[in-house]
Order: sequence, then structure tokens, then C-alpha cells
Amino acid sequence: MNQTNLRPRLKPLLTAILLPVVAVVQGCALFVSHYDAGAYQQFTALKAYHTKFLDDFKAGDSKSYSEVKASEACDTGDLKFREAREYAAGKKDDTRVKAVQYLANVFARNCRLLLGDKRLFGVTYVTEQSSEIAKNYDLAIAGEVARVGVPSN
Repeated sequence: MNQTNLRPRLKPLLTAILLPVVAVVQGCALFVSHYDAGAYQQFTALKAYHTKFLDDFKAGDSKSYSEVKASEACDTGDLKFREAREYAAGKKDDTRVKAVQYLANVFARNCRLLLGDKRLFGVTYVTEQSSEIAKNYDLAIAGEVARVGVPSN
């Protein structure tokens, strides 16, 4: 058999083999969460805002409680978390949505405490909360970094 007779038979065979392989590979990509720089940036910005919030409302250094400032800070944080939730929901990734929701719940709990007690957080409370909160944000950030397609440095 010469080479010209082999080519017409080879083409349908390659198509029959490669088409299902490509379909499987493409199909798997539908179920894999991809890295999103916007989500990464939101998690890091929320972490910075939340930890600064705790520091700003920590007792000491002759600070005094201001209900107006506390309410404004809680409202600003609430807006930031709403934006992050909407962003995550728009990406149609339940893992991101749940991570943002968990972090938002912790922030809301801090706000309820601050506004309900009408006094600054204690130093011990802020130290313990800051450590725990930083771990939670770091887990969310690590989750984003672990996704497919993370840019290499």
C-alpha cells in the first residue's frame, strides 16, 4: 500500500480518536474552578479592612467610643462584603460565595458586638480575633491561589 492510499483512511481514524479526547478534556474544564484575580484582590482587601476595623475600635491610647464612627465603619464593611458576594455569585462558583459569606458573617458578628455593647473592643479580644480572622482570610486566599490557572511569579 502506498502512502497516498493511507492518508484518506488515517484522517477519519484520527478524528474518531481525537474528538472524544478533546470533548472529555473540555468537559472536565467545566467542573474546575479557575483562578480569578478579582476574587483574590477582594479577599486581600477585605482582610485588610476587617483587621483595620478591629484595630480602629480597640480600646487604649485614650480612644473613646463613637457610635457614628462605628456605624459608618460597619456600613462600609457591609457594602464591601455585599460587593464581594455579588462578584462571587456572578462567577457562579459556590465555593467563593460560601467563603465570602462566612467572612461576612464574622464581620457582621463583630459589628453587632461593637454596636450592641456601645464600647470599644478589649485588647485581648482584638488580639484573639485578629489572629483567628487572619487565618480565615488566609484560607480563603489560599483557596483562590490553589485554583487552576494561577499566574506564576
